Amino acid sequence: MLRRRTGGYFERIEGAPAPISILVKRRVALSEVDVMGIAWHGRYPVFFEEAWQAMARQCGLSYQDFFEANVQAPIVQIHIDYHRPLRLEEEFTVRTLIPWCEGAKFLTEYEIRAHDGTLITTGYTVQLFIDGRTGEPLIASPDLLERMRARWKAGEFSCLE
Repeated sequence: MLRRRTGGYFERIEGAPAPISILVKRRVALSEVDVMGIAWHGRYPVFFEEAWQAMARQCGLSYQDFFEANVQAPIVQIHIDYHRPLRLEEEFTVRTLIPWCEGAKFLTEYEIRAHDGTLITTGYTVQLFIDGRTGEPLIASPDLLERMRARWKAGEFSCLE
């Protein structure tokens, strides 16, 4: 059996800006649990996405920003390590961490913890940038991403919590 990951998934580049991190608090809703009263495993990507959206909005990478730039960033890889289930009405936090990455892609790590700090889930996503008109992959980082990286290098959002 493979060992579940509890730390970072992606290498950190020496000398690069500190990762961007944000923490989002939630509670498990009735619509998110199965008949056993535990959060359905398919909801965890949604929890990740909600936290990613909160981070992205603060970094100038909202869905509206992507739309206006005619750029898309579909997820091409997702990985989830389940450590313990969440239960109905349980409070939890989702930490989204974005390490510095070169190229036309976005790497995101996630960590879900219960209210008491117990590790629930870890995971990651990889997103590639594509042209919104043609659907072709972008080799170079789009201006949208380069503007965000310039702000990141200036220290605007290493920790958004």
